[in-house]
This record gives sequence, C-alpha cells and structure tokens, in this order.
Amino acid sequence: MRILVLSSMLPRREGSGAIPVLLFAELLGLSERHELTLVAPMGDEPGEAEAAAELEHAGFDLDLHVVDRRRPAPGRGRRRRQRELARTWLRSGWPWRTVWFAAPGIQAVLNRLAAERDFDVVAIEDSAMTVFDLPAGVPAVLTANEVLRARRVDWRAGPPTRWPRWALREIDWRRWPRFQRNAWRRFDRLQVFSERDAGRIAELAPELASRVRVNPFGMVMPPAADPDRVVPGTLLFVGHFAHPPNRDAAIWLAREIMPAVLERQPDARLRIVGTAAPQEVLELAGPRVEVVPDAPSIEPHLEQAAVVLAPVRTGGGMRMKVLQAMASGKAVVTTSRGTEGYTGFGAEPPLVVADDAAGLAEESASLLADSPRRRELGERAREFALRHHSPQAWAERLEGVYDDARRGRLEASPHG
Repeated sequence: MRILVLSSMLPRREGSGAIPVLLFAELLGLSERHELTLVAPMGDEPGEAEAAAELEHAGFDLDLHVVDRRRPAPGRGRRRRQRELARTWLRSGWPWRTVWFAAPGIQAVLNRLAAERDFDVVAIEDSAMTVFDLPAGVPAVLTANEVLRARRVDWRAGPPTRWPRWALREIDWRRWPRFQRNAWRRFDRLQVFSERDAGRIAELAPELASRVRVNPFGMVMPPAADPDRVVPGTLLFVGHFAHPPNRDAAIWLAREIMPAVLERQPDARLRIVGTAAPQEVLELAGPRVEVVPDAPSIEPHLEQAAVVLAPVRTGGGMRMKVLQAMASGKAVVTTSRGTEGYTGFGAEPPLVVADDAAGLAEESASLLADSPRRRELGERAREFALRHHSPQAWAERLEGVYDDARRGRLEASPHG
C-alpha cells in the first residue's frame, strides 16, 4: 500500500512522550512492506529538531515532509504569530491543541502530494490534525489517541490574577466534544487503543460505533534490563506531566500509596521520573521520595527499579509507561485502568493489579520482598510485549484496519 501519514508530532525512537515513540514503531513496522509518506510539523518542543534529523537517518524507507511551525524570534514576527493563533482560536471553534499544532503550511504540502501521486489510504495520527483537507476519494483512518468527554467546570480558579487563564482553559475544554464528533464523521475508520475509548465514541456518537476498531499500539523493543543492576527497594513511576492523569497518579502515589508501602518495607524508596513536572509534583520530593524532572533517558531508571508502578485512575487511551516497563522485563503494579490495551489477546497480561491505595501498597511491598517472583513476572511481561506489541505485530494489525477502511469505502461507493 501507499500510505500517507499525517501526524501532530515527529516520530522518535526515544521521545519524551508516548506519541513520538509509538509513531516511530508504527513507521518502522509498516515501512518493511509499504510505501510511506509522512507529513508532520516541527515545533519548539525539546527534541523536535533532533527528531527531524534522526528520521533522515533512521534506516527505513520514508518520504518525509517536515513543516516548520517554530515560533519566530522575539519581535514583530512573534507578536504577529501570537495574534494569528489567537484569531484562529476565537474564530474557528477549535481546541487550542489543534490551533497550536496545525501549522498553516501543512495544507500546501498535502495539496502538492495529492496532485503528484495516488495514495491507497491516509492515516491521521491525532485528532488535532483533522482540520485539513485530505486527498479526495482516498480512504482515511483516524487514530484517536484519547477520547475526551465533557467534564464539570473546575471551579478551582485560583487567585484573581489567574482567572482569565482559568476561564480560557474551561472554554477550551468544552470545545472538545463537538470538535471530536465533527472530526470523526469525516473518517472511514476510527482507531483507538482501548475498549474504554471505543465505548466513549459509541456513547458520544452512536451512529459511528460501527467504524471503530480497537488496536493496541506497539513500540521498538528495548534491551532487557539487567537484573543485577536493580537497586533493592526502588519503586519507579514514569510520566509526562503535561498529561493530567500522570500528575494525579504521581500525587496519589507519593502521598497515599508510598506511606503504606513504607509501613511494610521501611527501606523502600520511590523515584518519580518525567518531563514538564509542575510545582505540585516537584514538591513531592522528600526523605523517601526522589523527583527527577526532565531526565534525558528513562532507561537507567528502569534498570535500577525493582518494581514499576502505574497507579492511574483517570484518563483514557493506553499507557506507554506500562508497555515500556513490560518490554524491559520489569514487574509492574498498576490499576485496572492501567491494563487497558493489554487484555485483548486471549490471555491475561502479566501485570499485578489493584485499584485502591492499600491494595497497590500491599502488592508493591510484596514484590519488593520477593526477588524470584519479580524476575519471573518481568520475564513473562517482556515475552508478552515482544509477542503482541513489537513494531511488526502492530503493523500487521494496522494493515488489517487499513484494508478494512478500503473495503468499506469500496462497498459504500455506487460502483462497489
């Protein structure tokens, strides 16, 4: 197949967030059997320029088109860009994330590519990129990384100086449900990573439920962690803290779960590693809690961890932190929500699950005290990840979704 991929971020083998990592695995797996064209913006976020350079030398066949959306230097150019973004947000009704990522030059690239060549399928990676006109007549698949539902107003507005920002944030949040529904209707198939998100689409847009396909993502498999490098008693949490569920999980872990672990294992130590850590996460640091903000790589921390925790209790999608730990051969303790995306393969994933602070603390302390059990669980976790979540395994499932979209388009056409 000739596949056109449109992404909000540049893929990267070791990105700071989940989307660049899973996109890299997607391209790697698909490129072995298909012709790939990628269109993506390059912004000011850390690692963006490096990601673009790495893709040029990634070792797989990819027709890459990078659109520069970096901010102009301070001065008139930057102020003009800020005004343009503000006007687009006010007039379009789009959420800010879409305004931020949707670089104007992307449409020109898409138009040129559509005129130059034929594609068999278009894959849109991220709802933020659904505002562009796509090649006419080509089946299109949208990957909704997370399906957002309306929520109640968060009345914690803070001091008066923060009220304008608070009001804009609440207005922006309320744009998402309508924006998503309108975007979903444009696509032949809607791909999600978990049954929870499939259910949310069915709830928000029942007429589109038949277009939804659940397809857990993959990643490039890291080397197995060396058990001899484990620092006894070390618990690890990893997350990108721009994502609210990760902030909630870290705070719950440090304030409620960890004290209960220490009652059972007084020598235990928690390490919280992540990017974009806000003050409320930085303030979790203490005698038995270490906070490592913006670590260049999580691999050394994974190697040293005896147990990896993912106590997520909000949010949708699928947890990259869980897959990274499993693929490294680590014992993982998580919640039922943290298992989403790993339970659809005919066998229970090798994860330890609890849904309250006491249960998570008990399971974590038990694993800290049982090295043979940790090793056995980690070995099974890595084997599970290799079998179901390698780039090749994921690419096979992606092919099925793309073929399904093409068949659906053909059957729906007057001459089908």
